[in-house]
Amino acid sequence: MRYILGMLLGIALASLPVAVDAGNARAARKLVESTLLVSGKIVIAPDGTVRDYTLDDTRALGQTLEQFLDANIRRWRFEPVVVDGTVVTAEAPMRIRLVAHPQDGGGMQVRIAATWFGDEKGGRPATDFPRQGRMDPPSYPREALMLDAQGIAYVVLRFGRDGKVQEADVERVNLRTYGTEQQMAALRRQFAEAALRAARRWTFLPPTTGEEAKEDHWLARVPVDFQMVHLPQPKPGGWESYIPDPTVRDLPWAREQLRIAGSPEALPDSGVFPLARPAIRLLNGPGT
Repeated sequence: MRYILGMLLGIALASLPVAVDAGNARAARKLVESTLLVSGKIVIAPDGTVRDYTLDDTRALGQTLEQFLDANIRRWRFEPVVVDGTVVTAEAPMRIRLVAHPQDGGGMQVRIAATWFGDEKGGRPATDFPRQGRMDPPSYPREALMLDAQGIAYVVLRFGRDGKVQEADVERVNLRTYGTEQQMAALRRQFAEAALRAARRWTFLPPTTGEEAKEDHWLARVPVDFQMVHLPQPKPGGWESYIPDPTVRDLPWAREQLRIAGSPEALPDSGVFPLARPAIRLLNGPGT
């Protein structure tokens, strides 16, 4: 679909930190996407159809995009949710990432880039799931600090029964600072290295009850958001601009779990998200 977002994109770009000389700014801006995270709740019927949904804040959408989302959400089909052997009606939080691309001749093409649905726990205790232990934040990379650079690194890790990290890597780093291709590659490397140095020292609490308790290791995703506190930050529920990582790294030790989990880009900004088979599983594509 086409939707006029030129003013919103311009405002977002105006607040995006620049790590590039003016001569290269135009080429760098072509890499920037305008994006909006929409949050809400969804109710899934026992047959996997969408019974109902609500969106928390629609002010940044407008009528056209609300209709676009409604048409897509209503056609979603989910794997029926089973709790204690019984198919149930499930209610879960959801997040939808919209991405807008400029089109020749004006206007923007909007697509649903990623979705996330919080697990329907069915009243199960927190001890059924892997939880956060000690997670000290990473140090800000010095070069990124000097440039007022910002970004988010998605860490994937495996930890054992002792709660210690056995394996860790970064699958992608999205930036909120644009520069030359070489500058942005360097920033992604710096954010990834800083996130990994911290992640290797983190500890976690393995599940002690439920089906997961019998495993000898667990996999999880953790978003690590590098923000400059003195810079204006996007308002919740508002459009922002960012530069998605053009490379999604292959992690052989977590490949199958990541394939099932899908894109991390609609995850909440913080938290520990287990890479177990999701309780809420969308079967058809999110839509464009």
